[in-house]
Amino acid sequence: MALKNVNQDEKTIRKTITDTRKNVNEFLDKLERKLLLDLQSKHENCKSKIVKILNQMRQMEKEVEKLKEQTLQMKRFASDLQVFLGTRQLNQSVSKHIGPLKAKTKVFTKSRMEIEIHHMICSLMKEVKRFGEIKVIETMTNLQLKDAKIDQAQIQIHGLSQSIQNVNLKLKQKFDIKGSEHAITGCIVLHDDRIIIADYASGKLMEYNNNGNHIRDIHVSDKPHSLTLVDTYTDCIAVTYGRSCYLEIINTKNTSDRKKIRCSNYCWGISYLDRKLFVRVFQQGIVVMDLDGKTLNTIDIAVSNVFYLTTSSSRIYYTDVGNNTVHCCNITGEEIWVFKDRSISQPRGISVDSNQNVFVVGGQSHNLTVITCDGKDSKILLTDRDGLENPIAMYYSKENKSACLSYEQGRVALYQES
Repeated sequence: MALKNVNQDEKTIRKTITDTRKNVNEFLDKLERKLLLDLQSKHENCKSKIVKILNQMRQMEKEVEKLKEQTLQMKRFASDLQVFLGTRQLNQSVSKHIGPLKAKTKVFTKSRMEIEIHHMICSLMKEVKRFGEIKVIETMTNLQLKDAKIDQAQIQIHGLSQSIQNVNLKLKQKFDIKGSEHAITGCIVLHDDRIIIADYASGKLMEYNNNGNHIRDIHVSDKPHSLTLVDTYTDCIAVTYGRSCYLEIINTKNTSDRKKIRCSNYCWGISYLDRKLFVRVFQQGIVVMDLDGKTLNTIDIAVSNVFYLTTSSSRIYYTDVGNNTVHCCNITGEEIWVFKDRSISQPRGISVDSNQNVFVVGGQSHNLTVITCDGKDSKILLTDRDGLENPIAMYYSKENKSACLSYEQGRVALYQES
């Protein structure tokens, strides 16, 4: 049944793509025909005005030639007095014909035709980078299998996204950030396992390899707070600068290539999903913007102590450090669930795995907790006995099934899911 459904989905999507392309073509053909008819009409109108003047000038040219011939005949056969009087009369006749033509030519306007392509057509060619996006929507299914040898015995198979019992993390590497004063507020892992660390205290972005060796410092314009990966292939990242009220999109392979985007107030947590940035802006909520900084939507949230957020599969997750809660809402801001447990105190960094399990660090409870996608169950994965001390930032790599934890005092720990 599942195979039949997915095959039918493929056929439906293929037909939708074909029909959409056909409809777009027909719509553009209709617009083109309408524009060409408008061009033809305006061209004929301009042309008729010019032809009318030209015809009048050609007629006047014939009249002048005729009068010229009469003057020559008069000079040949008439007396001087007759020539004088006749010439005067001819001049008056010429003036009578030329006068109205001069008046018309003075007010005659020169016509030029230009075309202005509709800005939405230009925008379509510049901004639309793909025809669409194929999304795989996974829903939980419950299957009951009956063993023929055991009468009425049933085994219930739960969706992976509901199960957190098998989620365990094993320490791979732990290292300290160089320097004496730190406030590590953000971390991400790039596709090649390089780690970018945001140090709010020293105002630095630092790059390390997964063995804990320092590669370089990345110059930034202010104190960085939160990070998100914007483009996996070019390693572009977005960085918020907290109280400085702006963020930057930086190409880590060419750090001179960066874009600055202003925010209306303090900007803290940030996440990227479907070519959009989700930014926690103080006294506004979660601002959704495109990569040029244009605000697309603002999601109002009823809590104020939110500094970290993440997104995944049309959901937004954020932590409220004041109320010790973890929130999940849909892309329009409608709340799906709120998680609160005494084991989590001052939740901060948050990340999500491929099964929509939510990882949260407790800054004051010194632990890492994983919460099921429905917000109904949780499991403590790491505690202070595992070396967690004031954990602040958290990043889960879906590609490698690994986790990066950053501690406030300047320590970084890498874990592998086992």
